[in-house]
Amino acid sequence: MSPASKRLRLLLRIWVVIFVLGALDFFVFPYLTIRILDSTARSLGMHEVAALAAGQDFWLTLAVPYMILVAAFSWVAQRGPRIQAQPVQFLMLAKASSSLISLALFLFGGFAYPFLANFVVDGAIALITVWFYRAARAELVYPT
Repeated sequence: MSPASKRLRLLLRIWVVIFVLGALDFFVFPYLTIRILDSTARSLGMHEVAALAAGQDFWLTLAVPYMILVAAFSWVAQRGPRIQAQPVQFLMLAKASSSLISLALFLFGGFAYPFLANFVVDGAIALITVWFYRAARAELVYPT
């Protein structure tokens, strides 16, 4: 396995841990997470988002499974002798989509800081993964 593939495998394993921890955070501490983001927004002079209300807990049923899926994409991609391209492509699509939707919500939804933060974080995850993916592309296994 080339150094580029080894780096991509390591990156995917790191993403697994981060995404599983994110899923646990969203499930166990959704209100605290919003409060922390909002306190950062205040210190930057930006708008906050309303903390989750009981009716908005529905979104947790989407956010937690999303984090589990991106963790699964990362895990499945790297678990064999060669890295599978398609799960990495799905991961990049998910993170790019999340980032761009967050940017749209930031721009058109009142400039709330948590949306900007998610745009930056998920955008960085997508770009870093694309960079590692492109370096290892010749050795990846593609579906037939």
